[in-house]
Order: sequence, then C-alpha cells, then structure tokens
Amino acid sequence: MLRVAAGMVTEVREKRTGVQILDVRLHDSGLVEPAVSFFDEDLAAGDEVLVNTTAVRLQLGTGGFHIVIGKTRRTVEDDLSPGAWGHVMKMRYAPSQLAVDTVEEQDSPYHERFCDESLSLEGTPVLIGELHSLLPAAAAAVAWAAPEKRQVYVMPDAASLPIALSRQVARLKSAGVLAATVTAGHAWGGDRETVTIHNGLLAARHVEQADVILCFLGPGVTGTGTPLGFSGMQLAEVIHAVSLLGGIPFFIPRLSFADPRKRHFGISHHTRTVLGRFALRPVLLAVPEFGDGRDDIVRSQTAELIRSGSHLAVSRPAPDHEQLERLEQMFGLSFVTMGRHWRNDPAPFQAAVLAADLAVQSTPFLAECASGGTHRCAGPDTLAALALFLTRSGV
Repeated sequence: MLRVAAGMVTEVREKRTGVQILDVRLHDSGLVEPAVSFFDEDLAAGDEVLVNTTAVRLQLGTGGFHIVIGKTRRTVEDDLSPGAWGHVMKMRYAPSQLAVDTVEEQDSPYHERFCDESLSLEGTPVLIGELHSLLPAAAAAVAWAAPEKRQVYVMPDAASLPIALSRQVARLKSAGVLAATVTAGHAWGGDRETVTIHNGLLAARHVEQADVILCFLGPGVTGTGTPLGFSGMQLAEVIHAVSLLGGIPFFIPRLSFADPRKRHFGISHHTRTVLGRFALRPVLLAVPEFGDGRDDIVRSQTAELIRSGSHLAVSRPAPDHEQLERLEQMFGLSFVTMGRHWRNDPAPFQAAVLAADLAVQSTPFLAECASGGTHRCAGPDTLAALALFLTRSGV
C-alpha cells in the first residue's frame, strides 16, 4: 500500500532546521490535515504539494502527519539538501534518495582517520536503549551528574530515518545537553553522517570528541507481537559494534509495570530476546531496585539473562521520583513513553537514569583501564571488574 494525494498548503505551523509542520487541504476530500516536510524547502501557504498519506490512513503511530514528497508546480531544479563533498546516497532508490556528506568517504576531510584499522572507542561508555522516549532522561541524568562531559547521540536506522522527526533531540541540543548528533546507515540529518553504525560510533568519539555516547533507536519503532519482529533487534548489532570497537555497553532494559501487554511486563521480551539469544558480547545491565514485589519479577527475569549469556547486572536502588521531576524541570523536557508520563509509569525512566548514573560513576575505572590499552576495555573480564567496582561503590 502506498497512498499519495495532492493538496495545497494552508498554513506553516512550525519550522525548525530540517522539518516543517504544515496544514494541507487535500484536493480530493477538501479536508485540512497536518503534514510534515523534512527538507529545507521554502514552503508557504498556497503552495501545491504531493503528500504520502499511507501511514495516517493505516492509523499508525507517526504523529498523525502526512509526509510531503515535494511541490508539484516546480519550474526549476532545486537542491533541497546541499552538501559539501557527499556522494553517498541514503534511502537509496527511494523517491526521496539524497546524497549526504559521510565522514568516511573518499572526499571527506576525515577519510584518512577512518582508514586506520586500529581506531577504537577507547573505553568510552555507550548508553544503549530501544525506546527513543528514554533518551531525554538518560541524557539529562548525565548532564546533571557530569555537566562537563560531552554527550553525542548516535541514531541507527531501525526506526525513523530523518532525525529531524525527533523533537526531543532538538530540545536536548537547544538546552546544551547534547553536543552533537550522528546518523548512521540510512538514517540521515545528523551533524555527522556515516555509512555504518560502527563508523557512527567512531565518529562520535573521534570527530565529535564524545565523553559519553548515547545510542538509542529513533522515534517510530515497529513491533509485531512476534518473537523477532521488532525494531529493537538491531540493538544486538549495536552491542557487538560497541564491544568489538573497545567501548563499554551500558544497556537500558525496556522495563514497565504499567504496560497492559504481558510480553512487556517487567523486563520486556524485546530486551530478553536481544540479550538472551542474540547478543554475543556481554553488556552491563542497569537493574533498578524498587523495594517491593516488583523486585522479585525483575530479579527472576534478570537471572534468566545472566544464565543465557555473560551479561553483568548492576543493581542499585531506583532513582526516586524527586530526581525524575528535577531532571524534567531543569532541562525543560517531558518524560513520556508509550503515551504514559513518568508519574504513571516511572520504571522505564528510572532504569534509564540509573544506567546514566552508572556510566558517569564508571569514569575513574575506565580512565585507568584505557591507559592499559584501548581495546582491553571491551573484554568480559574488564566488564566483570567494572561491575564489581560499581557494586562496591554503590554499597
């Protein structure tokens, strides 16, 4: 199914770098409906446009927007996404394919750096999460605990492709929480572009000088209620890339006690599938302790993950509600996931904040570790030593 319609822009409601929110009157129905454009094309009331209506007609969670394909009455050829050296195409062979300036391609000023096979993450902590809605809580927690640390967000391509779709990323950048963004694979629109998630992580470290890397899927993840049919499966590849490149993977479990779906109760089957069956390298798993019956559920689910792999669980008391409220207010953010504010479902945000706190607290250990060799930090023995260090420091 691919539905398109012609219409006329009646109002430009919002405009920021890389995205415009419009009202469009569709010619066939006469209805005025919201649409979004991801290119810096000058759109105004009265412009005739072609829009993709598929997702809205299927009532999918796209924010209720049609997607603008472009103006229909164009008389000259325009460049809607100018670049400097880019020859790498993203969204290849789709109607909106575009050339971007990837950091690793031959004409890039960074090309020679990425030719170095010894390039590593040098023990950089990487916060890994499935739900984009948890990114603000994790980033705010790092900024609160260690404001001097430079945070860079790396967006893979398993969910949305244009990073401009994320209002959260725009807010985090405007608040000075995120220093830069990198879009990897077919995701596009970041401050830096890369062909692969591996170079995306390396670009965060060596081009944008990240002290902490946040790698969450973009907004708009897909799930099918089947064991393997969900966007978060890509996180297994992220874990492998972080580990083999010498970074420290801090994994944020998808955790909820308010989701009515049994498969997402406690630690979601998404997390349990990725870590239990497909992640071939260990992670540090942040496990909040609630001090009530929920701990028995999480403890049982965590034990299964540890038995099935070599993952290290680090348990700490869950960050309290006052901390969540402080982070939300301080940075002008809104902590909402799956339509639920943190006051109605605090557990996922407590897990994200805990993982961020652990990443910050690991800094002294990682600094000493990296001095012994950049790749040594990824080893299971080092992760076990770090887990012990964090456990002891939390007592």
